[in-house]
Amino acid sequence: MPEHGWLANKVAVVTGAANGMGRATALLFAREGACVVIGDIDESGGQAVAEQIRDSGGEATFVRCDVAQESEVAELMATAERQYGGLNTLFNNAGIEQPLTPSHEVTEAMFERIINVNLKGTFFGCKYALPLLRQAAGGTIVNNSSVSAFANVGGNLSYGASKGAIMSLTRILAVEYARENIRVNAICPGVIDTPMNQRNLDHAENQEAVEARWLASTPLGRMGTPEEIAHTVLYLASDMSSFTTGIGLLIDGGRVAT
Repeated sequence: MPEHGWLANKVAVVTGAANGMGRATALLFAREGACVVIGDIDESGGQAVAEQIRDSGGEATFVRCDVAQESEVAELMATAERQYGGLNTLFNNAGIEQPLTPSHEVTEAMFERIINVNLKGTFFGCKYALPLLRQAAGGTIVNNSSVSAFANVGGNLSYGASKGAIMSLTRILAVEYARENIRVNAICPGVIDTPMNQRNLDHAENQEAVEARWLASTPLGRMGTPEEIAHTVLYLASDMSSFTTGIGLLIDGGRVAT
């Protein structure tokens, strides 16, 4: 493991780390010196990320984890303690999107599934990370919210509701645990070039129109990259942001500013 970097000698857990923003963050965390515990339901993808980190001289362990299952999240955090002696930072990244659906057609099953993964999964991560961060006399949590917590065009009721609730959860925990040197922040990405957004395009009736709408709503005129997200997560997870807690940092190419 590298002995230098913003996360040198730290232990990090990243959920949803098999691809996209989670993968890019896990790789960056490892390059910055962290031992990384990777959680994902995608076993082959998660194992591949762990192997890539180890092949580069870093430390990484993969744990299959469905964040909607409390026991599996508890085991993910327990693995960090068993394998590496504790926990210093958590990136609650795992999440799913709602297919574009008029709100009056959203089913109970659809709503529950998205809330269970996005909101309950984030809650479970925080719940089981906090005791370990308290044992370490401090640490950081970064939750993955969304630009949809602030700006919407409709059709994603369940997703927007889950991400707005993550912002409230983030602020509550930031205030509650600030005196214990635990900082809790969120990122709020806009349109990012990830497999999830590619699936959204694949399912669209008119892919060109959807992509054009995404770009038109983003003043910078392009999608963000997973690596750009990863560097922002690193900022919030590390001492670079030592006086920052309780925020939702927009990484949206200027969308909300419009």
